[in-house]
Amino acid sequence: MPLRVRQHRFWLRVRGIPPRGKYTIARRLLQLVILALFSTQLLVSGSIVVGTLASSRVLKIVPMLDVFAWLEHAAASRGSISTESILAVLVVFTLYSFLGRAFCGWVCPMDLLFSLFERKVNNPRLPLTRPHTPGRIEKALPLITMAVFLGLSMVLGQPFYTTISPVAGATKLGSMVVGVVYNIPGATLGLVMAWATITGLALFINIAAEYLFGVKRLWCRFLCPVGAFYGFVTNKYSPLKVKVVNAEKCLGCGLCSLACPVSIELLDYIKEKKDIMDYRCFHCGRCVEACPHGVLSLGFRIRGGGGRT
Repeated sequence: MPLRVRQHRFWLRVRGIPPRGKYTIARRLLQLVILALFSTQLLVSGSIVVGTLASSRVLKIVPMLDVFAWLEHAAASRGSISTESILAVLVVFTLYSFLGRAFCGWVCPMDLLFSLFERKVNNPRLPLTRPHTPGRIEKALPLITMAVFLGLSMVLGQPFYTTISPVAGATKLGSMVVGVVYNIPGATLGLVMAWATITGLALFINIAAEYLFGVKRLWCRFLCPVGAFYGFVTNKYSPLKVKVVNAEKCLGCGLCSLACPVSIELLDYIKEKKDIMDYRCFHCGRCVEACPHGVLSLGFRIRGGGGRT
């Protein structure tokens, strides 16, 4: 019996979950490094990044603006946009055109936070937690959420979701905590509490949805417009994807699907020998780590292996 199969059986018997591998380790390290860079920006002179995950500047030169934040600003200002904002959003859009929805699995600090409190394996008895192919209503909900946020931004005259976003809020929280500890002007305990409340509310919603209603990653799948945009737009053509490389080795155990944090039914893709291009996919590589037979791989492929969305 191959070593990897024995390892997986041991982990399943002892801990009840497939083992974590190089992708999980790399993702967590990257998320922690990014969070640390934003958190120490007030403390370190000449910080590598300044701002938040919604809007920042790298090395004081490269402007970066999240695509949905830019859309909200455009809606709030009735189409008044600057040349710099266009450049900043093009930088981000180009990056994630290449990486797809990898922002959610590799950069977003909420993924790190959510993973600490969620079930590690999808529950096959609950409709929206068990691996499944999304229906029309499920697909429509994140699009409706995006439209509502844009509408509110236009009505209120300010970017609604960007203002309350726990994604940007987590980086602001870290920055304020460091600022309060080191008594940096502008950092107050009140701001720490405000951003902690926003981040905590998103965590509470996510936990309650899974443990009370059987909906895993509700925030990521239905409420966060940032991930939804990347999922519906860039996941369709980004060269980074989970690839089906050895479909003939699949035994149909379903471990890959059970380990998926967003409940994608990967066996359907494997049977059709199609790469995973589902709008929910974070490119986290968890399914690749869970499979003991090397059926899946995370990497770049320009052509071939097209899949359903």
